[in-house]
Amino acid sequence: MSGVSEAYPNGAPQQQPVPQGRPEPQPAAGQAYGQPPYAQQQQQQQQQQQYGQQDYGQPAYQQQADPYAQQAPYEPGGYEQQYAPPYEQPYAQPPQAPYAQQPAAGQAYGQQPYQQQYPQHAQQPAPQYPGQPLQQPLPHPFPAAPPAASVVPPQPGAPAPAAAPRTGSPIIEPGLQPALITAGVAALLAGGAALGSVPLALTVVLLQVLTAAGWFRLNGMWPARQGIALAALAGFTADAAVLLAHGDARAAAVVGTLGGFFLLVLVLQTFRPSDPAERFYALTVLGSATVVTVLCAALLFAGWVPAAMGAVALATVLAALPLPGPKAVGPVLGLLVAAGFGLLVGAPAALGALAGVGALVGRRVAAYDWPSRFVHMTAGVALPLAVASPLVWIGSRLLAG
Repeated sequence: MSGVSEAYPNGAPQQQPVPQGRPEPQPAAGQAYGQPPYAQQQQQQQQQQQYGQQDYGQPAYQQQADPYAQQAPYEPGGYEQQYAPPYEQPYAQPPQAPYAQQPAAGQAYGQQPYQQQYPQHAQQPAPQYPGQPLQQPLPHPFPAAPPAASVVPPQPGAPAPAAAPRTGSPIIEPGLQPALITAGVAALLAGGAALGSVPLALTVVLLQVLTAAGWFRLNGMWPARQGIALAALAGFTADAAVLLAHGDARAAAVVGTLGGFFLLVLVLQTFRPSDPAERFYALTVLGSATVVTVLCAALLFAGWVPAAMGAVALATVLAALPLPGPKAVGPVLGLLVAAGFGLLVGAPAALGALAGVGALVGRRVAAYDWPSRFVHMTAGVALPLAVASPLVWIGSRLLAG
Protein backbone atom coordinates (compact mmCIF):
# COMPACT_ATOMS: atom_id res chain seq x y z
CA MET A 1 0.00 0.00 0.00
CA SER A 2 2.83 2.32 0.60
CA GLY A 3 4.03 1.83 -2.94
CA VAL A 4 0.68 2.83 -4.34
CA SER A 5 0.46 5.84 -2.15
CA GLU A 6 3.78 7.02 -3.29
CA ALA A 7 3.09 6.56 -6.97
CA TYR A 8 -0.34 8.10 -6.77
CA PRO A 9 -0.32 10.59 -3.91
CA ASN A 10 -4.08 11.42 -4.42
CA GLY A 11 -5.13 7.85 -4.27
CA ALA A 12 -5.93 5.23 -6.91
CA PRO A 13 -6.22 6.53 -10.49
CA GLN A 14 -9.71 7.13 -11.75
CA GLN A 15 -10.81 5.57 -15.06
CA GLN A 16 -11.54 8.02 -17.89
CA PRO A 17 -15.08 7.77 -19.35
CA VAL A 18 -15.29 6.14 -22.75
CA PRO A 19 -16.96 8.56 -25.28
CA GLN A 20 -20.30 7.29 -26.43
CA GLY A 21 -20.62 7.88 -30.15
CA ARG A 22 -19.43 6.87 -33.55
CA PRO A 23 -15.94 5.35 -33.44
CA GLU A 24 -13.30 7.19 -35.34
CA PRO A 25 -12.18 5.34 -38.45
CA GLN A 26 -8.73 3.83 -38.16
CA PRO A 27 -6.23 4.32 -40.97
CA ALA A 28 -5.48 1.41 -43.21
CA ALA A 29 -2.23 -0.47 -43.24
CA GLY A 30 0.59 1.66 -44.65
CA GLN A 31 -1.44 4.87 -44.43
CA ALA A 32 -0.58 7.79 -42.17
CA TYR A 33 -3.13 9.09 -39.79
CA GLY A 34 -5.30 11.81 -41.39
CA GLN A 35 -4.24 10.97 -44.95
CA PRO A 36 -7.04 9.95 -47.43
CA PRO A 37 -6.96 6.54 -49.05
CA TYR A 38 -5.10 5.93 -52.27
CA ALA A 39 -8.26 5.65 -54.44
CA GLN A 40 -9.53 8.91 -53.03
CA GLN A 41 -6.21 10.57 -53.76
CA GLN A 42 -6.35 9.40 -57.37
CA GLN A 43 -9.86 10.78 -57.76
CA GLN A 44 -8.87 14.12 -56.30
CA GLN A 45 -5.84 14.34 -58.59
CA GLN A 46 -8.06 13.70 -61.64
CA GLN A 47 -10.45 16.41 -60.54
CA GLN A 48 -7.57 18.83 -60.07
CA GLN A 49 -6.24 18.09 -63.53
CA GLN A 50 -9.72 18.52 -65.01
CA TYR A 51 -10.45 21.85 -63.37
CA GLY A 52 -6.85 23.14 -63.46
CA GLN A 53 -6.18 23.01 -59.75
CA GLN A 54 -2.54 22.18 -58.89
CA ASP A 55 -2.60 22.65 -55.17
CA TYR A 56 -4.30 19.73 -53.51
CA GLY A 57 -3.73 20.76 -49.99
CA GLN A 58 -5.38 24.21 -50.35
CA PRO A 59 -8.52 24.45 -48.26
CA ALA A 60 -11.89 24.69 -49.98
CA TYR A 61 -12.73 28.03 -48.47
CA GLN A 62 -9.54 29.55 -50.01
CA GLN A 63 -10.26 28.08 -53.48
CA GLN A 64 -13.69 29.72 -53.65
CA ALA A 65 -13.85 33.31 -54.74
CA ASP A 66 -15.29 35.94 -52.54
CA PRO A 67 -19.03 36.09 -53.35
CA TYR A 68 -19.27 39.67 -52.20
CA ALA A 69 -16.42 40.80 -54.46
CA GLN A 70 -18.42 39.88 -57.61
CA GLN A 71 -21.38 42.09 -56.75
CA ALA A 72 -21.67 45.45 -58.46
CA PRO A 73 -20.90 48.50 -56.39
CA TYR A 74 -23.79 50.24 -54.80
CA GLU A 75 -25.37 52.98 -56.88
CA PRO A 76 -27.97 55.36 -55.55
CA GLY A 77 -31.45 54.62 -56.87
CA GLY A 78 -30.72 51.11 -58.11
CA TYR A 79 -32.49 49.44 -55.24
CA GLU A 80 -35.54 51.61 -55.68
CA GLN A 81 -35.74 50.87 -59.42
CA GLN A 82 -35.17 47.15 -58.98
CA TYR A 83 -37.70 46.67 -56.23
CA ALA A 84 -40.25 49.31 -57.25
CA PRO A 85 -43.93 48.39 -56.72
CA PRO A 86 -45.56 46.73 -59.76
CA TYR A 87 -48.31 49.29 -60.03
CA GLU A 88 -45.73 52.06 -60.54
CA GLN A 89 -43.94 50.32 -63.44
CA PRO A 90 -45.26 51.20 -66.93
CA TYR A 91 -46.51 48.43 -69.21
CA ALA A 92 -43.86 47.26 -71.57
CA GLN A 93 -46.50 45.97 -74.05
CA PRO A 94 -50.23 46.68 -74.38
CA PRO A 95 -52.35 43.84 -73.02
CA GLN A 96 -53.55 41.41 -75.67
CA ALA A 97 -57.27 40.99 -76.19
CA PRO A 98 -58.64 37.78 -74.69
CA TYR A 99 -59.92 34.95 -76.88
CA ALA A 100 -57.74 36.03 -79.80
CA GLN A 101 -58.13 33.92 -82.89
CA GLN A 102 -55.16 31.63 -83.28
CA PRO A 103 -53.71 31.13 -86.76
CA ALA A 104 -54.13 27.82 -88.47
CA ALA A 105 -51.32 25.31 -88.88
CA GLY A 106 -48.69 26.62 -91.28
CA GLN A 107 -50.08 30.18 -91.23
CA ALA A 108 -48.31 33.20 -89.82
CA TYR A 109 -49.91 35.36 -87.21
CA GLY A 110 -52.15 38.00 -88.80
CA GLN A 111 -52.04 36.37 -92.25
CA GLN A 112 -55.30 35.64 -94.07
CA PRO A 113 -56.13 32.09 -95.21
CA TYR A 114 -55.30 30.99 -98.70
CA GLN A 115 -58.94 30.98 -99.80
CA GLN A 116 -59.32 34.65 -98.84
CA GLN A 117 -56.06 35.74 -100.45
CA TYR A 118 -56.66 33.93 -103.76
CA PRO A 119 -60.38 33.38 -104.24
CA GLN A 120 -59.98 32.80 -107.98
CA HIS A 121 -57.76 29.76 -107.33
CA ALA A 122 -59.98 28.39 -104.60
CA GLN A 123 -63.07 28.33 -106.86
CA GLN A 124 -61.40 26.66 -109.83
CA PRO A 125 -61.54 22.84 -109.89
CA ALA A 126 -58.41 20.80 -110.17
CA PRO A 127 -57.34 20.29 -113.82
CA GLN A 128 -57.81 16.87 -115.35
CA TYR A 129 -55.10 15.51 -117.63
CA PRO A 130 -55.69 13.10 -120.53
CA GLY A 131 -53.91 10.23 -118.84
CA GLN A 132 -55.35 10.91 -115.40
CA PRO A 133 -58.55 9.06 -114.42
CA LEU A 134 -61.52 11.04 -113.22
CA GLN A 135 -61.62 11.54 -109.49
CA GLN A 136 -65.05 10.23 -108.74
CA PRO A 137 -66.19 8.21 -105.75
CA LEU A 138 -66.47 4.54 -106.48
CA PRO A 139 -69.96 3.03 -106.10
CA HIS A 140 -70.45 0.86 -103.06
CA PRO A 141 -70.70 -2.82 -104.06
CA PHE A 142 -73.55 -3.37 -101.63
CA PRO A 143 -76.00 -0.43 -101.62
CA ALA A 144 -77.51 0.35 -98.30
CA ALA A 145 -81.00 -1.00 -97.81
CA PRO A 146 -83.75 1.56 -97.33
CA PRO A 147 -84.75 2.06 -93.71
CA ALA A 148 -87.60 -0.15 -92.71
CA ALA A 149 -90.78 1.60 -91.74
CA SER A 150 -91.28 1.64 -88.04
CA VAL A 151 -94.41 -0.31 -87.26
CA VAL A 152 -95.85 0.42 -83.88
CA PRO A 153 -98.22 -2.31 -82.73
CA PRO A 154 -101.57 -1.01 -81.53
CA GLN A 155 -101.85 -0.78 -77.79
CA PRO A 156 -104.71 -2.63 -76.11
CA GLY A 157 -107.60 -0.32 -75.50
CA ALA A 158 -106.29 2.37 -77.87
CA PRO A 159 -108.81 3.92 -80.31
CA ALA A 160 -108.73 2.69 -83.89
CA PRO A 161 -106.93 4.99 -86.38
CA ALA A 162 -109.23 7.24 -88.31
CA ALA A 163 -109.88 6.21 -91.90
CA ALA A 164 -108.70 8.41 -94.70
CA PRO A 165 -111.43 10.80 -95.87
CA ARG A 166 -112.99 9.95 -99.21
CA THR A 167 -113.06 12.49 -101.97
CA GLY A 168 -115.31 12.87 -104.93
CA SER A 169 -119.00 12.21 -105.39
CA PRO A 170 -120.57 9.60 -103.07
CA ILE A 171 -122.94 8.55 -105.88
CA ILE A 172 -121.64 5.57 -107.85
CA GLU A 173 -124.15 4.22 -110.33
CA PRO A 174 -124.44 0.44 -110.77
CA GLY A 175 -122.90 -0.75 -113.99
CA LEU A 176 -124.34 -2.55 -116.95
CA GLN A 177 -123.99 -6.01 -115.39
CA PRO A 178 -126.41 -5.36 -112.48
CA ALA A 179 -128.83 -3.82 -114.99
CA LEU A 180 -128.75 -6.96 -117.12
CA ILE A 181 -129.37 -9.13 -114.02
CA THR A 182 -132.32 -6.88 -113.18
CA ALA A 183 -133.69 -7.44 -116.67
CA GLY A 184 -133.32 -11.23 -116.17
CA VAL A 185 -135.25 -11.17 -112.87
CA ALA A 186 -137.90 -9.00 -114.50
CA ALA A 187 -138.29 -11.61 -117.25
CA LEU A 188 -138.76 -14.32 -114.58
CA LEU A 189 -141.46 -12.24 -112.91
CA ALA A 190 -143.20 -11.68 -116.21
CA GLY A 191 -143.11 -15.40 -116.99
CA GLY A 192 -144.38 -16.30 -113.47
CA ALA A 193 -147.28 -13.85 -113.85
CA ALA A 194 -148.20 -15.49 -117.16
CA LEU A 195 -148.21 -18.95 -115.50
CA GLY A 196 -150.24 -18.06 -112.39
CA SER A 197 -150.14 -16.77 -108.83
CA VAL A 198 -148.03 -19.55 -107.32
CA PRO A 199 -145.15 -19.38 -109.89
CA LEU A 200 -145.24 -15.60 -109.55
CA ALA A 201 -145.04 -15.92 -105.72
CA LEU A 202 -141.93 -18.14 -105.99
CA THR A 203 -140.21 -15.51 -108.12
CA VAL A 204 -141.29 -12.77 -105.71
CA VAL A 205 -139.65 -14.74 -102.86
CA LEU A 206 -136.30 -14.54 -104.72
CA LEU A 207 -136.77 -10.80 -105.18
CA GLN A 208 -137.54 -10.34 -101.47
CA VAL A 209 -134.37 -12.16 -100.37
CA LEU A 210 -132.20 -9.99 -102.62
CA THR A 211 -133.98 -6.88 -101.38
CA ALA A 212 -133.48 -7.64 -97.67
CA ALA A 213 -129.78 -8.51 -98.05
CA GLY A 214 -129.00 -5.55 -100.30
CA TRP A 215 -130.81 -3.07 -98.10
CA PHE A 216 -128.86 -4.01 -94.97
CA ARG A 217 -125.58 -3.90 -96.83
CA LEU A 218 -126.46 -0.59 -98.43
CA ASN A 219 -126.99 0.95 -94.98
CA GLY A 220 -123.66 -0.33 -93.63
CA MET A 221 -124.99 -3.12 -91.41
CA TRP A 222 -123.22 -6.39 -92.22
CA PRO A 223 -123.35 -9.14 -91.20
CA ALA A 224 -126.96 -8.78 -90.02
CA ARG A 225 -128.34 -12.28 -90.36
CA GLN A 226 -131.10 -11.81 -87.81
CA GLY A 227 -132.33 -8.59 -89.41
CA ILE A 228 -132.23 -10.06 -92.92
CA ALA A 229 -134.07 -13.16 -91.74
CA LEU A 230 -136.75 -11.09 -89.99
CA ALA A 231 -137.32 -8.84 -93.03
CA ALA A 232 -137.45 -11.85 -95.37
CA LEU A 233 -139.88 -13.62 -93.00
CA ALA A 234 -142.16 -10.58 -93.13
CA GLY A 235 -142.14 -10.75 -96.94
CA PHE A 236 -142.90 -14.49 -96.98
CA THR A 237 -145.79 -13.95 -94.56
CA ALA A 238 -147.21 -11.21 -96.76
CA ASP A 239 -147.02 -13.52 -99.82
CA ALA A 240 -148.87 -16.27 -97.99
CA ALA A 241 -151.50 -13.81 -96.74
CA VAL A 242 -152.08 -12.50 -100.27
CA LEU A 243 -152.45 -16.01 -101.69
CA LEU A 244 -155.01 -16.88 -99.01
CA ALA A 245 -157.01 -13.67 -99.39
CA HIS A 246 -159.47 -12.74 -102.16
CA GLY A 247 -160.37 -9.47 -103.81
CA ASP A 248 -159.73 -6.31 -101.85
CA ALA A 249 -158.67 -8.34 -98.82
CA ARG A 250 -155.32 -9.00 -100.44
CA ALA A 251 -154.22 -5.38 -100.02
CA ALA A 252 -155.44 -5.45 -96.41
CA ALA A 253 -153.41 -8.64 -95.86
CA VAL A 254 -150.25 -6.85 -97.00
CA VAL A 255 -150.95 -3.84 -94.76
CA GLY A 256 -151.80 -6.06 -91.78
CA THR A 257 -148.66 -8.13 -92.21
CA LEU A 258 -146.57 -5.00 -92.49
CA GLY A 259 -148.08 -3.52 -89.33
CA GLY A 260 -147.62 -6.67 -87.29
CA PHE A 261 -143.99 -7.17 -88.20
CA PHE A 262 -143.22 -3.51 -87.75
CA LEU A 263 -144.59 -3.70 -84.19
CA LEU A 264 -142.46 -6.82 -83.59
CA VAL A 265 -139.35 -5.00 -84.82
CA LEU A 266 -140.12 -2.08 -82.53
CA VAL A 267 -140.42 -4.31 -79.47
CA LEU A 268 -137.27 -6.29 -80.23
CA GLN A 269 -135.09 -3.21 -80.76
CA THR A 270 -136.49 -1.39 -77.73
CA PHE A 271 -135.52 -4.14 -75.29
CA ARG A 272 -132.26 -4.89 -77.01
CA PRO A 273 -129.25 -4.49 -74.62
CA SER A 274 -127.11 -2.16 -76.71
CA ASP A 275 -126.08 1.46 -77.01
CA PRO A 276 -129.07 3.82 -77.49
CA ALA A 277 -127.59 5.42 -80.62
CA GLU A 278 -126.88 2.01 -82.18
CA ARG A 279 -130.30 0.78 -81.13
CA PHE A 280 -132.06 3.64 -82.91
CA TYR A 281 -130.01 3.10 -86.07
CA ALA A 282 -130.77 -0.62 -86.07
CA LEU A 283 -134.46 0.12 -85.57
CA THR A 284 -134.48 2.47 -88.56
CA VAL A 285 -132.70 0.05 -90.88
CA LEU A 286 -134.72 -3.00 -89.84
CA GLY A 287 -138.02 -1.13 -90.06
CA SER A 288 -137.31 0.25 -93.55
CA ALA A 289 -136.05 -3.16 -94.74
CA THR A 290 -139.30 -4.74 -93.55
CA VAL A 291 -141.38 -2.16 -95.42
CA VAL A 292 -139.46 -2.50 -98.72
CA THR A 293 -139.47 -6.32 -98.57
CA VAL A 294 -143.18 -6.67 -97.74
CA LEU A 295 -144.25 -4.22 -100.50
CA CYS A 296 -142.76 -6.56 -103.12
CA ALA A 297 -145.85 -8.74 -102.50
CA ALA A 298 -147.94 -6.08 -104.27
CA LEU A 299 -147.00 -7.72 -107.59
CA LEU A 300 -149.19 -10.70 -106.63
CA PHE A 301 -152.42 -8.72 -107.11
CA ALA A 302 -151.32 -5.96 -109.56
CA GLY A 303 -152.49 -5.72 -113.17
CA TRP A 304 -150.46 -5.74 -116.40
CA VAL A 305 -147.48 -7.28 -114.60
CA PRO A 306 -145.69 -8.55 -117.78
CA ALA A 307 -145.88 -5.11 -119.43
CA ALA A 308 -144.68 -3.37 -116.24
CA MET A 309 -141.74 -5.79 -115.85
CA GLY A 310 -140.72 -5.18 -119.45
CA ALA A 311 -140.80 -1.42 -118.87
CA VAL A 312 -138.61 -1.82 -115.75
CA ALA A 313 -136.05 -3.89 -117.65
CA LEU A 314 -135.80 -1.45 -120.57
CA ALA A 315 -135.51 1.63 -118.35
CA THR A 316 -132.78 0.03 -116.21
CA VAL A 317 -130.66 -1.17 -119.12
CA LEU A 318 -130.90 2.09 -121.07
CA ALA A 319 -129.97 4.12 -117.99
CA ALA A 320 -126.84 1.98 -117.51
CA LEU A 321 -125.64 2.19 -121.12
CA PRO A 322 -122.72 4.57 -121.78
CA LEU A 323 -124.57 6.72 -124.28
CA PRO A 324 -122.94 9.81 -125.84
CA GLY A 325 -123.93 13.16 -124.45
CA PRO A 326 -124.88 14.19 -120.92
CA LYS A 327 -125.46 11.63 -118.19
CA ALA A 328 -129.20 12.38 -118.13
CA VAL A 329 -129.64 11.09 -121.69
CA GLY A 330 -129.84 7.43 -120.59
CA PRO A 331 -132.45 7.82 -117.81
CA VAL A 332 -134.66 10.09 -119.94
CA LEU A 333 -134.45 7.74 -122.90
CA GLY A 334 -135.22 4.76 -120.64
CA LEU A 335 -138.29 6.47 -119.24
CA LEU A 336 -139.62 7.27 -122.72
CA VAL A 337 -139.00 3.73 -123.94
CA ALA A 338 -140.74 2.28 -120.87
CA ALA A 339 -143.84 4.37 -121.51
CA GLY A 340 -143.85 3.39 -125.19
CA PHE A 341 -143.39 -0.30 -124.39
CA GLY A 342 -146.44 -0.29 -122.09
CA LEU A 343 -148.50 1.24 -124.87
CA LEU A 344 -147.07 -1.24 -127.36
CA VAL A 345 -148.09 -4.34 -125.37
CA GLY A 346 -151.62 -3.11 -124.71
CA ALA A 347 -151.14 -1.50 -121.30
CA PRO A 348 -151.63 2.18 -120.52
CA ALA A 349 -148.62 4.37 -121.24
CA ALA A 350 -148.86 5.81 -117.73
CA LEU A 351 -148.38 2.34 -116.30
CA GLY A 352 -145.16 1.87 -118.22
CA ALA A 353 -144.03 5.35 -117.16
CA LEU A 354 -144.72 4.58 -113.47
CA ALA A 355 -142.78 1.34 -113.76
CA GLY A 356 -139.89 3.21 -115.40
CA VAL A 357 -139.90 5.86 -112.66
CA GLY A 358 -139.74 3.18 -109.95
CA ALA A 359 -136.84 1.48 -111.73
CA LEU A 360 -134.82 4.72 -112.01
CA VAL A 361 -135.50 5.66 -108.37
CA GLY A 362 -134.43 2.23 -107.10
CA ARG A 363 -131.28 2.32 -109.18
CA ARG A 364 -130.40 5.75 -107.85
CA VAL A 365 -130.88 4.63 -104.24
CA ALA A 366 -128.53 1.69 -104.80
CA ALA A 367 -125.84 4.13 -106.00
CA TYR A 368 -125.79 6.19 -102.79
CA ASP A 369 -122.86 6.58 -100.32
CA TRP A 370 -119.95 4.88 -102.15
CA PRO A 371 -121.60 1.48 -102.57
CA SER A 372 -119.47 -1.62 -102.91
CA ARG A 373 -119.60 -4.31 -105.54
CA PHE A 374 -121.72 -6.46 -103.25
CA VAL A 375 -124.26 -3.64 -102.92
CA HIS A 376 -124.45 -3.27 -106.68
CA MET A 377 -125.01 -7.00 -107.16
CA THR A 378 -127.79 -7.16 -104.53
CA ALA A 379 -129.45 -3.79 -103.96
CA GLY A 380 -128.55 -2.61 -107.48
CA VAL A 381 -130.38 -5.64 -108.88
CA ALA A 382 -133.38 -5.82 -106.55
CA LEU A 383 -134.27 -2.19 -105.73
CA PRO A 384 -135.43 -1.19 -109.26
CA LEU A 385 -137.99 -3.99 -109.11
CA ALA A 386 -138.84 -3.58 -105.40
CA VAL A 387 -139.56 0.17 -105.72
CA ALA A 388 -141.56 -0.33 -108.92
CA SER A 389 -143.80 -3.08 -107.41
CA PRO A 390 -146.11 -0.85 -105.28
CA LEU A 391 -146.17 1.80 -108.06
CA VAL A 392 -147.33 -0.83 -110.55
CA TRP A 393 -150.13 -1.91 -108.18
CA ILE A 394 -151.20 1.74 -107.58
CA GLY A 395 -151.16 2.49 -111.34
CA SER A 396 -153.07 -0.62 -112.27
CA ARG A 397 -155.67 0.11 -109.57
CA LEU A 398 -156.13 3.73 -110.70
CA LEU A 399 -156.04 3.08 -114.43
CA ALA A 400 -158.38 0.06 -114.24
CA GLY A 401 -161.29 2.14 -112.88
